[in-house]
Amino acid sequence: MSFIAIGLVVLGYAGVAWRWRHLLHPELGMDWLLAAIWAFMTLLLAWRIELRRDLILVFIGLCGGAVIEWWGTTTNLWHYFTAERPPVWILPAWPVAALTIHRMPALVGAFWPHVDRLGRGYWLVLPGFVLLMTRFGWASAAIPSSQVVLLIMIGVTALGARPDRDMAIFLSGALLGIFLEYWGTSRWVWVYWTRETPPLEAVLAHGFAAVAFGRAEQVAGWLLRRGSL
Repeated sequence: MSFIAIGLVVLGYAGVAWRWRHLLHPELGMDWLLAAIWAFMTLLLAWRIELRRDLILVFIGLCGGAVIEWWGTTTNLWHYFTAERPPVWILPAWPVAALTIHRMPALVGAFWPHVDRLGRGYWLVLPGFVLLMTRFGWASAAIPSSQVVLLIMIGVTALGARPDRDMAIFLSGALLGIFLEYWGTSRWVWVYWTRETPPLEAVLAHGFAAVAFGRAEQVAGWLLRRGSL
């Protein structure tokens, strides 16, 4: 299953690269940071495959990522060098990142057994992030899409919390977000309105998005189980 997953993902990468080959510049040489990020994510998503759960998470990551990118680019909180709102080529990165982040706590747990005992900080860290992100996007607060996103963040934080698991996923996503956001903002692939490389809110947002995707996966799994009764 792992070899099949790696093969399918690599084919997906190749398809994206071919479709948007006009955006690539081989003459600039290898981007080793980008290569390392994608190698890490590819290997990790091919580990501990649970087909049904993973397919649900892929779908949720793709849809959720599309909503996030649409919200951010149409409110001018960030923009891409292609000026698309949002660019289609960025969307496949979201399900890959979602699978990677949801596997990271198990990887970290192999070296640090207490990774699943972080729940005490849940009610401080996640509400704190919501406040931080609200401040970050305050310039777009009058736009309905920003108001909907704020309600979603509050709902994800308050409903269905699994503090230990959620904190492990949040921190894993933030860790991966450091590298993803530094790569994107340092290469001017995307630029935030603050012009930071990168802003803290964007780094932490990867962790919160992964928690939100996990919450949606819980609901989808419950609905599928109910439907099979």
